Amino acid sequence: MKTKLFTLLFALLIIQTKAQINNAKSLVNIIQAPSGSLVPDVVKDINGVVHVVYCLNQNAYYMHSTNNGSSFSIPVKVNSSGTVEYNMGERGPKLSVGIDGVVHVVWMDHWVSGAYVYARYSRSTNGGISFETMKTISATYGVDGVTMAADGNNHVCVFWHTNVPVQSAVPQATWLHTARSVNNGVTFSADTNVLINNHSGLACTMCMTRARFGADGNVYLVFRSAVGNIRDFYVLKGNPAVNNFTAIRVNTDNWFIDYCPMVGPEMEPAKRDRQVCAFMSSNHVYWAVSDSGVNAFSLHVATPLNEMDELYPTAIENNSGKVLMVWQVGPMSVTDSATVKWALYNSDGSFTGQQAVVGRTFSGTKATAFVGTDDNFYIITNADILTSIHQTAALERVTIVPNPSNDYLKISGISGKTNLTLFDMKGKLLMTKEASSNLSLDVRKLPQGEYILKLRNNDGSVAKRIVVTR
Repeated sequence: MKTKLFTLLFALLIIQTKAQINNAKSLVNIIQAPSGSLVPDVVKDINGVVHVVYCLNQNAYYMHSTNNGSSFSIPVKVNSSGTVEYNMGERGPKLSVGIDGVVHVVWMDHWVSGAYVYARYSRSTNGGISFETMKTISATYGVDGVTMAADGNNHVCVFWHTNVPVQSAVPQATWLHTARSVNNGVTFSADTNVLINNHSGLACTMCMTRARFGADGNVYLVFRSAVGNIRDFYVLKGNPAVNNFTAIRVNTDNWFIDYCPMVGPEMEPAKRDRQVCAFMSSNHVYWAVSDSGVNAFSLHVATPLNEMDELYPTAIENNSGKVLMVWQVGPMSVTDSATVKWALYNSDGSFTGQQAVVGRTFSGTKATAFVGTDDNFYIITNADILTSIHQTAALERVTIVPNPSNDYLKISGISGKTNLTLFDMKGKLLMTKEASSNLSLDVRKLPQGEYILKLRNNDGSVAKRIVVTR
């Protein structure tokens, strides 16, 4: 008995250590996820309890915090059998907690050769101490994009996409499916296609989706559409007890591609019955916000540098009207690393000037964030914070003036051998150059517009946006 007690106390100490944040809380704080974990998902409930699920060794684990992430409960395994998919940065267990405190988790089976991948579900009715035997929600296998929302008033809505009925007209596109519970997850309706009165329900085949409940009692689902090979985003709005939705378009980039970019959206409730949606389009990440009642979306807010290879965005708004966006700068890979960054905005989309590099992380995962009970922001990530900040600090200090320019850009702060590459906003390489000190870059022959200048040395790389005027 003493051995078991010591083991539990030691495990709790480890979790507390890994969850440490600065003693002096700032507006944006960093919480390190458990070592080796991938794809964390977080929800703060109406009582201020922070709930987290994540994938570790192909299993789903749950923990919670009552002090804004300063310490967490001992992790509890969610899946009673089988394994959990976690590949490519977004796939992993997804979480929802209703006003009744019941914890709901969905996931899909680990993708391996010959496996049948279904949508799975479990819940905890005792505060996360234990989880019920998992249920299979989908009748069809080969699913992806599994997400879920619960309101605590007996409604639980699970969504995913799969190629049923089979279609081949649009490459890498599948249909949205759903199953719903009206008894808080005890039983679910049959697997069926999502019915939308102004959209076909054809979604990008491997991009994740995200479901949330609104203050109005409606359930919302944001997804990347694939109709006509236009891979823009829509939010579905509907009564949780009825399979009948209306689609509201989030962005009108009209990104025309015949493949899946494998970067889905995030959506979080904001102030005044709004929803904040973060998404990736044309290899850049943005956030948009709905009106009160979620009938239309406005804003199309980019990152401060608007770099290429931006992935996995999250955007959340606090009660003070600040919006935090967190994202990664590529590549999309399961063998490489990426840089986690954040920037802070006002609710009208204007940049506050506050931004930072969190650190380097495994490319095959993403960071998440929540607003604490103190109205500060908390980012949950497994990024190697100290190492990466040291590596990229010198390059981050490089300045480019004047910017915008119509003739020469003066680049200052370069020390040591540095490679410079210039791209247009479509990713076309325009110039390569090597420098070891300050230099001037001739842009007189470039057309008016925006460009990306990447700087790389042995310690890392950064990308800076430049503007050419005429």
